[in-house]
Amino acid sequence: MKTTITLLAAVAFAGSAFAGERVVTASKTQVVPETECFRAHELSLDMFGQYTDGNSPDHAGPIRDHGWGGGIGLNYFFTRQLGIGADAAWLAAAQAPYSGTTGRTTIHNFSASLIWRFPIDRICTAPYIFAGGGVAAEGDQWATAHVGAGIEHRIVPNKVGIFSDARWTYYGERYGRGDLNNISVRAGVRIVF
Repeated sequence: MKTTITLLAAVAFAGSAFAGERVVTASKTQVVPETECFRAHELSLDMFGQYTDGNSPDHAGPIRDHGWGGGIGLNYFFTRQLGIGADAAWLAAAQAPYSGTTGRTTIHNFSASLIWRFPIDRICTAPYIFAGGGVAAEGDQWATAHVGAGIEHRIVPNKVGIFSDARWTYYGERYGRGDLNNISVRAGVRIVF
């Protein structure tokens, strides 16, 4: 009797190991729906590191060489695909010489974006594109516009993800320098609520 109960318990626990997977029996195949890793009405908090390449006399904007730093962001998705985001980043960089000052400073970046993502729930990954505007400040203030692309992978569906993206930022024309711009790369963790 004790052996029979133990055997039945082992079979019950083994059966639960197949939850959420394809189950094949002799008579039919049953497919359990895959988990949605990305939801509508999703709010998330980003924490990221950022690198900005401003290493050119004609495309630097407020940065003369390279900027390193990090920031935080907040995103909200109305649907699984369409959302908005706002972020703030602080970068340590050398100021552009034509701004009238020299030396190292902290560049404050604030921006907002419209985000379009393409969820692939089978692998819990979503490539995305985004565009928006904002301001960069380090004494002078610069209005900015940006476009970019990235990818997010959910380590825990609907809870925790990692992401990386790149953006091209346009600063307009100032100091007779022509069009000023730079490229930034971010990587970080996304906490979903």
